[in-house]
Amino acid sequence: MTGIASRAFTLVLAFVTGAGTGFVLTFVHGHYVVEWGDVSVPLGLIGSLAVVAALLAGMRLAFAERAAPIAAALGVIAGTAVLTLPGNSGSLFLPDDPAGYIWAVGPTVLAVVIIAWPLRRAQVRVP
Repeated sequence: MTGIASRAFTLVLAFVTGAGTGFVLTFVHGHYVVEWGDVSVPLGLIGSLAVVAALLAGMRLAFAERAAPIAAALGVIAGTAVLTLPGNSGSLFLPDDPAGYIWAVGPTVLAVVIIAWPLRRAQVRVP
């Protein structure tokens, strides 16, 4: 493959991976709520945000650039938006509760922080 074709394939694959991740995690984020004393702990939401963070951080570290993680972040946002945009009777998959609001904003905030984070490389000294 030429350089341009392989780069385009990488970006398309990153977008599709992000879109699939966002699509699936939109279903999962509201599940697995555990009562711990008087507090409800949303394990599905915490796990979903951790998966998004791991996906974007892994791509940021693996590719040592910002293009692939940006494509993956756009995919996550698009995959989430497909299911959360309101229809005629409101959104089916994003309830009007704090977990829904956190899921609507959380992946975008994670994407901005992870993509904007500077990548520092160890300095190699040549004798």
